[in-house]
Amino acid sequence: MLPNLLRPFKTSDAPSTLNTPRGVVTIVARCPAEEIAQLGIDEGLGFFWHNRPDLQHQALVKIAALPEGNVTLAYNDARVIVGYVTVGAPDPDTRWGRDHLPGLYELGGIEVARAWRACGISRALLTALFADGSYDQAIVIATGYRWCWDYESSGLGLREYREVLHRTMQRAGFEFFETDEPNIAWYPDNALVARIGKHAPKELVKQFRALLFENLGSEYALSEFIGR
Repeated sequence: MLPNLLRPFKTSDAPSTLNTPRGVVTIVARCPAEEIAQLGIDEGLGFFWHNRPDLQHQALVKIAALPEGNVTLAYNDARVIVGYVTVGAPDPDTRWGRDHLPGLYELGGIEVARAWRACGISRALLTALFADGSYDQAIVIATGYRWCWDYESSGLGLREYREVLHRTMQRAGFEFFETDEPNIAWYPDNALVARIGKHAPKELVKQFRALLFENLGSEYALSEFIGR
């Protein structure tokens, strides 16, 4: 197994601010669990918890308290969370977390409160997330499942919403990867993206690529991608 080549994570980085049409928001990278617990949370968050912002708030506190957890968030002048992005170790019950590869992380969720969308917050969150270079020696993956997208409230169709999400991720350095992982391959709208850090060890990249195709009899494994 590879050694963990990441430098020790900071508890938090200096916050930055973003001017939006709805007011100034503060962006805090790697926000400590104790600080998250003291913040409020916007009612327009919590889509992953069936529109329960209180449960989302609790989840953010728990993620931030994990050794490899990272919650980067945005809050308004009332100290209410209006957006967040989380990163942690991949779930060990998934293909990506099964081998516990040091240096492989998963972006678990990114969400902006409905009333605060189209304000540039998601882009600012991702910029802050990677600004200190902590993940430059790592790979961060993100799985895009259509059933996890709150596209209906956006007024966009599924494909339009998908493209908006993908452009946002690409600007943050993520690229698309084909895979035969069933949850992704079964639906054409789903996708796997990954940000391979500029200093990621070659062995880690090799191990990650080996996870992409495991069903050698599938049509995905027979594609030209497998030889890249």
